[in-house]
Amino acid sequence: MASNRDRDRDPALLEPQGPVATAVHYVLGTALFLGAGGFCVYATVRTVSEFGDTNSGWTWAGAVLALGAAFVAWIGLSTVVAARMEREATLRLAGAGVEASALVLAVASAPPTNDYHHQVRLTLRISGPGFVPFECATEVLRHRFGGAAQGTMLSARVDPVTRAFTIERPRPPADPATAGT
Repeated sequence: MASNRDRDRDPALLEPQGPVATAVHYVLGTALFLGAGGFCVYATVRTVSEFGDTNSGWTWAGAVLALGAAFVAWIGLSTVVAARMEREATLRLAGAGVEASALVLAVASAPPTNDYHHQVRLTLRISGPGFVPFECATEVLRHRFGGAAQGTMLSARVDPVTRAFTIERPRPPADPATAGT
């Protein structure tokens, strides 16, 4: 039985993350963390060692460089942590998820992504065995879900505990020319 805390979680559309993508994020995040972290330590040690020297202009520059390097190291660490969390959620959904259906209640335009991919906002009612049906609105890529209209039924997979889910794009309509063959 799910607790109230588990039931109160907001549903979240999960883009499944494979092992290769996870490895790339780990490598990139680790490189940023170790490289910038090492430079942060160097800049901090040098700044502290030259702190009392009045002829050195390094003090303020070193402090700014150390803070900038610490910020980049933090980004690297967050990349690793986020990749791990996404991969764990993907594996949990694959193992403990249940097949469900997602009814499209509404379709609206949405602002483009940061890399200018067009999106649509789908309002969905997701239901299936083992969890209380829920509604949510999520933004998805137009080229994958642009064919979805109000009343379209999509296949979904839901983690009943976390309410993380995936949806599959709608099947294109059958081509009438090939339907009779």
